Amino acid sequence: NSMSLMDFLGKDYRGTAGLPVINIPGCAPVGDNFTETVAMVLLFLQGIGPLPEFDELGRPAWLFKETVHQRCVRGGYYEEGIFATEYGGKECLVEIGCWGPVVQCNITQRGAINHMGGCMNTGGVCIGCTMPGFPDKFAPFYKTPPGSTVSSNAVRTYGAVIRRLRRMTQQYQNMEPRWDESSHQIPSGWGQVEKPSLTSRALHYLYEKMQFSDSARPGTYVGEGSLKAKGKHTPEV
Repeated sequence: NSMSLMDFLGKDYRGTAGLPVINIPGCAPVGDNFTETVAMVLLFLQGIGPLPEFDELGRPAWLFKETVHQRCVRGGYYEEGIFATEYGGKECLVEIGCWGPVVQCNITQRGAINHMGGCMNTGGVCIGCTMPGFPDKFAPFYKTPPGSTVSSNAVRTYGAVIRRLRRMTQQYQNMEPRWDESSHQIPSGWGQVEKPSLTSRALHYLYEKMQFSDSARPGTYVGEGSLKAKGKHTPEV
């Protein structure tokens, strides 16, 4: 097994400047992470800035606190339970070998070079290269992580419901208010947009009741005894 510099020197090691080993992990490390950390340490040594915060593994805490998944551009697909089944898809990559939900790395936010690229941003899965357990604990690569079986199935179950509700709201919000008043007759040269179903209209009736429960609906006259008269906020129309 390979040994890290921190393991070799020991936890009590301190350099001539009094600093322990600083780890900037990655395969290869993101260049901006390296230069930013070096700059902050140099500012500290010159007495200009405070000592940067490092985690228990000697990594810059402000760079490696959040997981890949928390900033992933594909996170919205995971939330709705939509997963890629092959490489090249735009959906969440967890089921084809991505370890992003547990790996601490800022590659999806910062990018690989000049804020461009990065594994998930370009279609690749996270294989955990910023973690001390890499590569052994993440092998075999490109295989569904065991822990994702529970989480993915749970997300897929409630995600299907959330996805359906959002599509209903999306359909309703894609219509002008005047179209609602004209029996949903949409003056479009591109054809007739599908009318909301009776169920959808009933749900959005309740939705709007909640939406305007403490404010006046746009276009509504605000008179005596109204919300405005009672001192509550109403949008100006």
